[in-house]
Amino acid sequence: MKFTYTKQTSKYIFKNFFFIFPFVLIPAFFLALSISSDSVSAVVKAFFEGNLSSWNFFDLFCAISVLNFGSIESTLSGLGGIIAILPCVALLMAFLEKHFRIGKRTYNGLWNKLNDNFMSTFLFGLLILVIYELWALIMAAMLFFMSLIPNAIVAYICIVLVFLALHVVFLYALGAIYLWLPCMQITGFPMVESLHYSYQLVAPLRWGIFAEQMYFLLFTEAVVCVCSIFLSHTLTFLLITTATISILFIYYFVRMQVIYFDRDHIERMDLKKY
Repeated sequence: MKFTYTKQTSKYIFKNFFFIFPFVLIPAFFLALSISSDSVSAVVKAFFEGNLSSWNFFDLFCAISVLNFGSIESTLSGLGGIIAILPCVALLMAFLEKHFRIGKRTYNGLWNKLNDNFMSTFLFGLLILVIYELWALIMAAMLFFMSLIPNAIVAYICIVLVFLALHVVFLYALGAIYLWLPCMQITGFPMVESLHYSYQLVAPLRWGIFAEQMYFLLFTEAVVCVCSIFLSHTLTFLLITTATISILFIYYFVRMQVIYFDRDHIERMDLKKY
């Protein structure tokens, strides 16, 4: 695939950024607030300082999980982000479908479409949340056990391999259901049939989608780690992480719609002058 869809997505976002950015701002803000910067900073510093013995499961889990229970504020913020993302993504998908189908870049009629898109968005979001939190639990446990290996060199090699391997598993799993949401919303098929059809559409592209998503996920994690170390508990930290998460969301959902329209052979009217 060679990042073809990411190029198309980037071109669309560049032209329409100020129309789609409001949809992701609120959930990204809450999720930025939910980041346990103290846990992230402690884990990353211990890794680069060669102090793996200071790692503990709770800090590792708090550094990865959205519902990390590191504090009441971060937990509530995580819940707020999860709740906010459901209507925001439902509206964003409605906006993208309308623009792609008829070429009109307006907000008219989106609230009417919210009722149609909300349940499918809820099911998709719930599945993603369960997968992510289970992945965070396994990641934290595996990294903690690897840190207990007496030989430091072996421990570091195992940690890096486990970290990358679990990222591959997580993103490959997400890739298998990547088109499920637009398939439910556009075709109107029942949930199981939509999942089956979406898998048929995405199957030839799974590894290409994986490569594109790996790049964005690792970049987001790197930004969060750097900001947690140098900008923790500052307004700059909140602004940068909110912007980074917003961009991650925008690319994830816009690229989803771009791929679906291409794979289902639906003509995109936004590429023509209305």
